[in-house]
Amino acid sequence: MVESDDHLPRLLCLHGGGTSAMIFKIQTRRLQWALRSTFKFVFADGPFPSGAGPGVLPVFAGCEPYFRWLNPASQAPEQDQRRVRQALRKVMDDDGGEFVGVLGFSQGARLTAGLLADQDERNAADGMPNWKFGVMLCGSFPPLSLSLARTPSTKPSQGVDEHGETREPEDDEIVHVPCVLVRGTLDPHSEKGRRLVKYFDPETAISMVFKMGHHLPGAAGDTTSDKGDTQKIVDAILKVYADHLPYEVLKAPKATAIEYGNGQLSA
Repeated sequence: MVESDDHLPRLLCLHGGGTSAMIFKIQTRRLQWALRSTFKFVFADGPFPSGAGPGVLPVFAGCEPYFRWLNPASQAPEQDQRRVRQALRKVMDDDGGEFVGVLGFSQGARLTAGLLADQDERNAADGMPNWKFGVMLCGSFPPLSLSLARTPSTKPSQGVDEHGETREPEDDEIVHVPCVLVRGTLDPHSEKGRRLVKYFDPETAISMVFKMGHHLPGAAGDTTSDKGDTQKIVDAILKVYADHLPYEVLKAPKATAIEYGNGQLSA
């Protein structure tokens, strides 16, 4: 008999662009198994139809429909924000449990970053819970905001000045909600992921870098990440959820995790 997980706090899971809740459920099976006694994983579909995203085919051929969180043909950003909020609220309302964290991959990680930033700046989208923590897997800059206080194009300030040059975030742009940020050294979006990290307080965030591409450790075809990388991510998630205190360095046997602290990468 399978034990019910209805008593557990919920972790809202947001898939990448061009995939789906069903696919993300498969992609995160290792995390789900490791955290099965701590969280109930609840998966949401993005509101916008999409073609298959990068890396989806041929592994998930025939698994249509595919969805995304960002509307590439947007003509009304506020309406798009509203559709995303409605999709998230419906999934959470249907479940009926207590949502404590949000976990996203790729485009879903950008949305996760936006939800945390909105909350930190007291512009939380209507109907969103008070997130205790977030997890961003292979995310990139900039975050996707759902706040009607501003449009996505002004959230945060795109990390560039009036001349289009990259810059460091201002103090009032730093997000203090506890979180875990994971990126791969072989990910073509790794630099945008590095920029995303800079917008999170190093006293409440754990940034981890693994030798992998734009996928989770142990994904189909992955030949570079270590077997213990998933457990390191699990340990980091448990830490930010358990105490919300300034993080401790996660020691890795093969130094696959890189500490982010004091505003600088150590490697």
